[in-house]
Amino acid sequence: MASLSIGDIVLCSQIAYRLLTAATTGRKNAPRDIRELEHTLLALNFSLTHLQKASTVILSRNTNLEPDAADIQKHLGVMVRSCRQTLEDLERMTAKYRDTMKDFTSIQSIDSPGYASLVTLKIQWRRFMWDLRGESLTRYRQKLETHSAAINLMLNTCIWSTADRIEEDSRRQGQRLEELLHEASNFNGIFSHLMQSIHLPIVSHRYSISPVSSPSSVLSGSTLREDDPSEIYTPDNHGHMVSSQIRAQ
Repeated sequence: MASLSIGDIVLCSQIAYRLLTAATTGRKNAPRDIRELEHTLLALNFSLTHLQKASTVILSRNTNLEPDAADIQKHLGVMVRSCRQTLEDLERMTAKYRDTMKDFTSIQSIDSPGYASLVTLKIQWRRFMWDLRGESLTRYRQKLETHSAAINLMLNTCIWSTADRIEEDSRRQGQRLEELLHEASNFNGIFSHLMQSIHLPIVSHRYSISPVSSPSSVLSGSTLREDDPSEIYTPDNHGHMVSSQIRAQ
């Protein structure tokens, strides 16, 4: 089944506009049912105009990622083609009268050539519109109203579907952002713990090292005893360490 076509929408709009022009031009005192048909054609033309503007967005939706996109395009395609069929039927029924009317639009007075033919044409038009009145005209008007209502319903469905899709995307993005923040928090905790585990052994090792002997004692070859700082050992002439006491100053 064929999908939605922008060309079908444009063609429907053109036919509806031609019929609307034919129903309003030179008929100020048209019967009520003709005026109702005029209003129906006007509403349908508005619906088709909105559909034509929205069709770009509708056709741009990815049918692989959005399962409902293909169904919406298919249903709208069926609606537009059905509407086109109704408009073409109505246009064919009024074609010869509308084409003939164009030849007499320049006639302004009774003395103008072809005035009698214009009067005859108006009579024929009234007879034709009388034939369309009643069940036939009502049937066409109801069909056009149905097409207009169906198109508006599908447009509203597309709008709500788009709004729901945007809301769902926002919810997913918010959820993903929370996950990233949670992962970042966990990473910061792990990194802090890792740095502490590296820093503590270094500090502990630094404070566990014995104090280095003073430079003077090293140069003189003497060493201090840790248990008795006042006693030092110095080498004698034979290389043996001899204990001696440091005098108090």
